[in-house]
Amino acid sequence: MPEIAFGELLDPAFRPFAIGAIIVALIALLEILSAVFGLAVSSVVDDLLPDIDIDGDADAGMLSWLGFGHAPFLVVLIVILSVFSISGILIQAFALGWLGSTLWPALAVIIALGISLPLAGWLSRKLAWLIPSVESSGIHRDELVGRTGRITLGTATGERTAEAEVVGPKGLRHWIRVRAERGETIEQGAQVRILDRESRSVFIARRHE
Repeated sequence: MPEIAFGELLDPAFRPFAIGAIIVALIALLEILSAVFGLAVSSVVDDLLPDIDIDGDADAGMLSWLGFGHAPFLVVLIVILSVFSISGILIQAFALGWLGSTLWPALAVIIALGISLPLAGWLSRKLAWLIPSVESSGIHRDELVGRTGRITLGTATGERTAEAEVVGPKGLRHWIRVRAERGETIEQGAQVRILDRESRSVFIARRHE
């Protein structure tokens, strides 16, 4: 397989896959920056999207197969775009080495999708064991109310959310956004009790000693 120079990734044959890689990098950068300020883009996106019933909704079958509903939306999107970009670049690189020229971009995209979608779906469902969504564990979000957890990222205040790890009723760990009771500050590493659900993915928490 010939080496691919960075400049060649902007060639039309590689451009769809380079764009996918750029989107992944931008999402990752946005998540890092939002975490610094105590926010979470993935939680905001999940909060805006409708629930996906991965067990009972026939219309959600394709989305579930791709991994949506099993893991957070942006995690699944990053996996799909990453696998698509890598497989597409490899396809064009091998074509260049074996055929002496790259494939027609649309054909390369179709082949890359045929390879990447099943693989990305499998990877996303595997990742759900590490980063499960509430839907993937078959519980309602309200079932996390009253449970204890730990702040894992950021500092929770009445105005700012932080990430907390909570063990659900089935023993699975869930990473949720929590906001402290008004006037309280809860630092990273502190134990918390979930008091109420503010929105689809944000909960109200109190320090738990």
